[in-house]
Amino acid sequence: MIQCNDIILAYSNDTEVRQRATSGGIGSSLVNRLFAQGRINSAISFEYDKKLLGYRPRIVASAEDYTVSGSIYHEINLYAYIREHIGEIKSPFLCFALPCQVNPIKKMLEKQGIESYIIELTCSSQQSFEATEYLLKRVGVSKENVSSIRYRGDGWPGGICITLKDGSCVRVPNNNSIWMQIFQSHLFVMPRCFYCQPVRETMSDIKLADPWEIDIIGKETQGRSLCHVKSGRMAEILNGMVDEEFITYEKRQMADFLYSQRGVIARKTYNLHHLRFTKWIKSVLGNKWYRKSVLSSTFLFRVHCFLYTYGYRCLHKLENLREH
Repeated sequence: MIQCNDIILAYSNDTEVRQRATSGGIGSSLVNRLFAQGRINSAISFEYDKKLLGYRPRIVASAEDYTVSGSIYHEINLYAYIREHIGEIKSPFLCFALPCQVNPIKKMLEKQGIESYIIELTCSSQQSFEATEYLLKRVGVSKENVSSIRYRGDGWPGGICITLKDGSCVRVPNNNSIWMQIFQSHLFVMPRCFYCQPVRETMSDIKLADPWEIDIIGKETQGRSLCHVKSGRMAEILNGMVDEEFITYEKRQMADFLYSQRGVIARKTYNLHHLRFTKWIKSVLGNKWYRKSVLSSTFLFRVHCFLYTYGYRCLHKLENLREH
């Protein structure tokens, strides 16, 4: 039986949801189940906007209106959107949110007397839309020829699918690809992410993470969600979904959850312990002349990625030696 504070590795038994979701489809399964049970009357969904070439949030009132979008790797000011559309929300409300968004959104909803379920999504850092624009440039796709972009889905670990206006799809793997280089370059990270807490206490009901290095890529191809169950009511809901065979799970340890995120935790910890260095790095990466030079040449971009990644690895090793 699942209990509050348990760590589980789970997946949806609906193969379509599992295939289309980021990993495992537990978040989407919760949306569908809570609507079906009448536990929620509205939820947040994310819809692709062709003009924006990105995703916009939308408040939906049924499972039929909810879209399985997978991960979204560009900035969305979700707090501002919910504040501006608070009148459209019917309590109880389900919301997906990043760790830094959970508590502000939860408190805002509470002030309005809106009961909420919060599904927290583990975040290494949030990217500006410029990251996507640079990806299009590197794969040789013009923005005018893009019909839609899907960042995750299609099994584990999935990848990006850029659908063109003729219906064809340009695919970019999630691992060992230009997208990974873009992500790890930190040239497109939102400024606040340089000072993110590595472990943050939040008011969410469940926290979802990719099971990096737990589910070995190639052996696991469909996807599973690594979940930290954070409320008693969420444990009850999940047990009901198990009993009715909507999901399958196995119990894991908190050590597994932390292990899957250890690289992100180490980087964030280092940044906070060395604020002067972090401020300097942030200023270099944000310098318009540096960015213009690095992004103008594939060779210079690769040099930047190598130096940045190698430099951080060396610094982390030095930090570990000092601690021991």
